Amino acid sequence: MASDENLQSKATDFVKKVLTVGMGTLFLTEESLKGMVSEFKLPKELLGGILESANKTRREFLGNLSQELISRVSEKIDSRELVKEILDKNEIEVTMKISFKPKP
Repeated sequence: MASDENLQSKATDFVKKVLTVGMGTLFLTEESLKGMVSEFKLPKELLGGILESANKTRREFLGNLSQELISRVSEKIDSRELVKEILDKNEIEVTMKISFKPKP
């Protein structure tokens, strides 16, 4: 009975670590993630695959998040009104200097 409880406890700990690593891929640096995954004592090839997958997941998540944010903001903001408001409330000053110099 104690052996079953010990096995269940180890399995629970393992699942917690796997979930932590999964969520960690979004927020941890690669070095932090390497340290966390190294606790599992996995072969280098598998570790490399996990890190590559984590980086891909992070890139996809952040890409999707930024697209979603831009989409939501675009829905809420009328760009014409924004430009009109900026132009109405501000003066625009353009300074230009043009000079011609002989070639040496």
